[in-house]
Amino acid sequence: MSFLWRLAFWAITIGSVLAQTFTDCDPLKKDCPAAPALGTNHTWTFNQTLDDTIWNVTNGRIYNTEDGAEFTIKTKMQSPTLQSNFHIFFGIVESHVKMAKGNGIISSVVIQSADRDEIDWEWIGSNTGEVQSNYFGKGNDSSFDRGGKHSVANADSEFHNYTTFWSKEKLEWWIDGGLVRSLKYEDALGGKNFPQTPSNVRYGIWPAGDSGNKKGTIEWAGGEVDYNAGPYTMVVQKVRVHDFHTGKEYEYTDHSGSWESIKVVEGNSTAVEQINKPPPKSMSEKWAELPTAAKVGIYCGAAAGGVILIVGFIFFFLRQRKRGRLEHALHDAKWSTDRTEMNNFQLDWKQSEWKHRGYKPGVRLPTQEMRGVAKVEQRLLAPTLLAKVAWVGVSRLGVLVSVW
Repeated sequence: MSFLWRLAFWAITIGSVLAQTFTDCDPLKKDCPAAPALGTNHTWTFNQTLDDTIWNVTNGRIYNTEDGAEFTIKTKMQSPTLQSNFHIFFGIVESHVKMAKGNGIISSVVIQSADRDEIDWEWIGSNTGEVQSNYFGKGNDSSFDRGGKHSVANADSEFHNYTTFWSKEKLEWWIDGGLVRSLKYEDALGGKNFPQTPSNVRYGIWPAGDSGNKKGTIEWAGGEVDYNAGPYTMVVQKVRVHDFHTGKEYEYTDHSGSWESIKVVEGNSTAVEQINKPPPKSMSEKWAELPTAAKVGIYCGAAAGGVILIVGFIFFFLRQRKRGRLEHALHDAKWSTDRTEMNNFQLDWKQSEWKHRGYKPGVRLPTQEMRGVAKVEQRLLAPTLLAKVAWVGVSRLGVLVSVW
């Protein structure tokens, strides 16, 4: 049903067609740039952002979650797609996938070349107990009897391992370690319809049951899409890709599209260089690589910095302590002065009361004898008060001197 897929995409959006099923250059018609190779065997977990030099989001947006990469349709015209920048020239593609459930929604894993050789896994959203397999050679969609249907339990709620084994002799489709289909080279129209040219790997989800598509496409997809019942999400947990060749890139030497016409260019591919690129070094690793002289310099610098910090702290502490002692001395001096002034005020008040015979309930007026005694006390008290004031002044000055 990949032919219907292409028709559906054309009805939905030209951009999506170009992103998922067409190529920029057809080597059957003209000379095209060499295809970058994978040239190795590697596994990617899709629960983290992927290296954009290796994987390219060609349409929509992919969300990396704890479960894996989520491909989601929420509204019309959406068809998120992920495509490898590398190609394999025969190999193994192992995909751990949870399909999207919903009428009209198609989840897919596609291995496709520039001349439209194609190997498919497709899930119809209305049937969560089945997956379909298919293949095409050179875009030949003249017949629709090449598809296969395979039972798989809970394909929408459980991850299953869908593996494609591809060599120049045969094609095999495996589910959870069990072989479900095999195709020999000669059984594909004598090899003419057998996929055999360098291909990239694509993951995507699309609304084949959109109301704007043809009736046959909508029926194959399980009915029209109800966007109000969405969102619809396909999840890819991890992927292993094994390229059976170890070159840098693949060249088409003619326009035949046969595997014999492909030249393997020797060297390390961009993908291999990125995969083998060492991770950023930790601080301990960077420290271990420093020469001894540099380490000694760092130690000395750190020690000097520590001494400066300690001296600064001590200076700050002593300064704060001195400031506190000064404030305390000034406070005590002020308290002594205020107390002396209060005593003088009380003395003046008593003298005024005695002089003017002020009345206080329960207090006898001073007699002549008492007034005489008061005068004597006054004469004796005045020098005493002067001495106290002088002593307070000297004490205050002494405190200030002792602080500084």
